[in-house]
Amino acid sequence: MASVDDVDGGETFDEEAEERDQGEIEQLLREFVDEPSIRHDQIPESDDEQEKGCKKKPADVTHIKRGDGRLYQKQTFVNGVGFKDCVLDYALRTGRNIQQYRYDKDKFGFRCLGSNEEGTCEWKIYASVLPSDNVWKVRVFVETHSCVPNGQCSMLRVPQIARLFIDKIREEPDYYMPMKIEELILEKWGITASRPQCQAARTKALKWLEFEYDHQFARLRDYAAEILESNADSTVVIETLKNAEGKDEFNRFYVCFENIRRTWKETCRPLLGIDGCFVKHKVKGQVLVALGRDADNAIYPVAWGVVQVENTENWSWFVRMVKEDLGLEDGEGFVLVSDRQKGLIAAVKEELPKVEHRKCVRHIYENLKKKHGSKSDMKSFIWSLAWSYNEAEYKERLDRIFNYDVGVYEDVLKTKPESWCRAYHRLGPYCEDVENNSTESFNNTIGKARELPFVPMLETIRRLAMVRIAKRSVTSHTHKGICTPYATEFLEAEKKNASECIVRRSTNGMYEAKLSGCTYRVSLERWTCTCMKFEICGIPCEHAYGVILHKKLKAEDFVCKWFRTSMWRRNYTDGLIPVRGARFWPETGAPDVHIPPDPDQTGRKKMTKAEKKRKKPANESPTKKQPKHKKRTMHCGVCGQPDHNLSQLELVLLMLLLQLHLKLPLQLLLELPLQLLLKICVDGGVNFCGF
Repeated sequence: MASVDDVDGGETFDEEAEERDQGEIEQLLREFVDEPSIRHDQIPESDDEQEKGCKKKPADVTHIKRGDGRLYQKQTFVNGVGFKDCVLDYALRTGRNIQQYRYDKDKFGFRCLGSNEEGTCEWKIYASVLPSDNVWKVRVFVETHSCVPNGQCSMLRVPQIARLFIDKIREEPDYYMPMKIEELILEKWGITASRPQCQAARTKALKWLEFEYDHQFARLRDYAAEILESNADSTVVIETLKNAEGKDEFNRFYVCFENIRRTWKETCRPLLGIDGCFVKHKVKGQVLVALGRDADNAIYPVAWGVVQVENTENWSWFVRMVKEDLGLEDGEGFVLVSDRQKGLIAAVKEELPKVEHRKCVRHIYENLKKKHGSKSDMKSFIWSLAWSYNEAEYKERLDRIFNYDVGVYEDVLKTKPESWCRAYHRLGPYCEDVENNSTESFNNTIGKARELPFVPMLETIRRLAMVRIAKRSVTSHTHKGICTPYATEFLEAEKKNASECIVRRSTNGMYEAKLSGCTYRVSLERWTCTCMKFEICGIPCEHAYGVILHKKLKAEDFVCKWFRTSMWRRNYTDGLIPVRGARFWPETGAPDVHIPPDPDQTGRKKMTKAEKKRKKPANESPTKKQPKHKKRTMHCGVCGQPDHNLSQLELVLLMLLLQLHLKLPLQLLLELPLQLLLKICVDGGVNFCGF
């Protein structure tokens, strides 16, 4: 085991922080996987099922986010900081004593300090950036070690310890004290750091965080100005509150880019999903997002914002901003899907009184499961009811729930299933959604971004949106076929039963389609079917498809415009205009925005010890204490009398007295049960207790 031998006071800000943030953002963009289209009639996993699929980490294990430390020839990095971090990860993982020997602006070199009988270790790595390729690349790498790991780590100094734990200190500053940091370094990497080093590292990390928050919020207005300069006519709103010192403290942030706003209005269905998720660093808050759907039924982020707490006031503000940007007016003709957060429900009623506000069935089921968790078949019954396309199906499936369990039936009726079943959806938006999984998918995508400082978090969300649009632009413009992959897959599923339909022609363009013993009226001219699936989805149902096959027509010609490849390409014709780096942002000269205090979170507040104490009545003495409970009375194990017992010494004396009284060998007495000896004594009128 080795000790880290430096104790450093150091600067109040991390000189590498900006480069490190840029490196993390670039890494997130490289790892970005486009969210899949939302497929119909797929039951999403519940929270419990998601937990079963992943192994829970033990409560006492601290996971520090690091790379794998893999190094190889011609490896590339975003910047020099990324290269140094990768070498540090390698040193921690392998236990090698690596030291930096080359410090230049455009080149870094590291070597191993290990040695053997023949001399020093030959391991070495060197990376630099050249003007010709403008990328950091490993130019020299001697990867073979000729030494044995000794547990030393010269690279792990106070600044490195501070960087290793800064994210954890950001989340729980009172938990990661010097002693805890020292223990974790020893436990995770087998390296001994002194208490003063860990104290210095924690102090440095706290200073960096304080500067980070002040610096990031101070440039928030400059960042907004850069967005407006690069993406003209966009909406960027920063709201602040005056504190006791008269300074502006952050309250709310909102952004909606002009190209996205225009594209949604012209090429997306009148549908929005709204949700919120937590910010994952010291500055508490919620990221609120409004998502549309593209022609392939994939998410299309329209607007997002950050508020301190999720309540009615902030939800009303966010919904109002979205309403004004998208021209929703009173909500007539639009669909909104969300969970049942009370503040959001009230906000929608106030701002969009005529919108079709659909409940999320996933949350309905989770609430029912709390009361009826033992009923394993309930899930399929609830989702089957939600997927009812017409009132006849709805009533049949509701009766099945009644026959299954009356208690579940009554609780289902209390949720007003008309607000989350397809049978009661308004016609026109061509959206069959009964859950809000699209926003859950987006929240997962920005999960790592929410761990970053404030402005890098916002910039990561913006850049992910830009990359998403660029990727889908290529995909949509190279796609062959009249319909998008979502519509094509939909039609393939309907075709299976369509070929079994018995079709009879009537007049006025009407047809009768019989399937599974039930007859449906179909009109290809009006794009209608008795089952209502055609009207709700905008894609031919199995009965309409049966008529299409009977007439030898193409099913793609009866898919509505929202799911055609031409519309898909229009979704991604205009993307976001890139935003310049922080050094190029305009300086607005406006007052700095300061970090806000921690907000009061919603829900039941934690009681203090003073609040937990019993409040005495007015006539009761404030100093009088409650009478103590009477102690348990002790009884003797030999004679059974109260208020005394028998010690070990007294037990030995008892045995000796019994030996004299009964004239029996001591060995025999020791083998007899104590209760038998007691009976002998009582029968003989002898009481040995109390001596």
